[in-house]
Amino acid sequence: MTSRHRACHRGFTLVELLVVITIIGILAGLALVGLPGVIRGVQSAAMHAELVHIGTAIDEFQKERGSYPPDGNTVVTAGAGARAAAFNSFLNKRFPQRNGGADNPNSAAQARTRLMALGTSQGIVNPSPTAGTPYQLEDIDPSEAWVLMMMGFSPDVELPLTGDGDRQRRFEFDTTRLVDDDGDGWWSYKAKYSNSPVVYFNANSYVDGGTGNVASYMDPSGVVQGQARPYGRVNSAGAFEWVAPNKFQLIMAGIDDDFGSYGGVTEMKIYSSGIADSTAAPTSVDYTPADFDNITDFSQGATLDADTEL
Repeated sequence: MTSRHRACHRGFTLVELLVVITIIGILAGLALVGLPGVIRGVQSAAMHAELVHIGTAIDEFQKERGSYPPDGNTVVTAGAGARAAAFNSFLNKRFPQRNGGADNPNSAAQARTRLMALGTSQGIVNPSPTAGTPYQLEDIDPSEAWVLMMMGFSPDVELPLTGDGDRQRRFEFDTTRLVDDDGDGWWSYKAKYSNSPVVYFNANSYVDGGTGNVASYMDPSGVVQGQARPYGRVNSAGAFEWVAPNKFQLIMAGIDDDFGSYGGVTEMKIYSSGIADSTAAPTSVDYTPADFDNITDFSQGATLDADTEL
């Protein structure tokens, strides 16, 4: 008589199932803890890449037009008339045939009317500003100056700012991120994963040579906290200099929507150490916690935090 060995199939016990479920729960928890950091890193890298792209477009503008545009910051150029004159002078030099009267929205109502129409047809400005007298050149601030220049100019040599005709844009904007928080008619451009605008500082106006006051920008909406200011550095010889001393700086607050704070108008911060240097830069101060996720066009990593050893 042949005997057969019957296979015995044993299932999991309740204890074993509970152990497996616990292990899966722990692994899932660890993954969820790390996931937000990974997402923030990817988002910051994407914003940094776009900022570098904008910087390249501004460099191309300079190669074609001969200089970088003024930034309109109210610290170094405090007077409204002086700011308007700076933009008019810049346009007159770039476009020698410009009709400085007819193309000036400060003095010509028709120029403002043309800009409003261009806002509707080409989107170069906000077609529905809330300011009583919009499109004033002195109202262009460091978040708006570069946007206007990247929108391109009219082929009408007498009316490069306000004339008709197709414009060659230096940068392709995501139009859903063009905003006019102060209602003056000039666009700012918001970051993709932050409420921060992209802020532009021209090297010629990083600091007021007479007072030592440093250029500054504050978000008029109040959503983004703190102040954007250009960064300095200590060079290999141990001397202070501004980052990008002959060009410009592009800065945006990171995902925390905070540029970082300052205590006085002459204060600035040192890239990439983040530590005040009282010898080389007596008015320098340490990074605040909000500075670390700021994004710039000159940083090696996606955020300032990636470049500092703090």
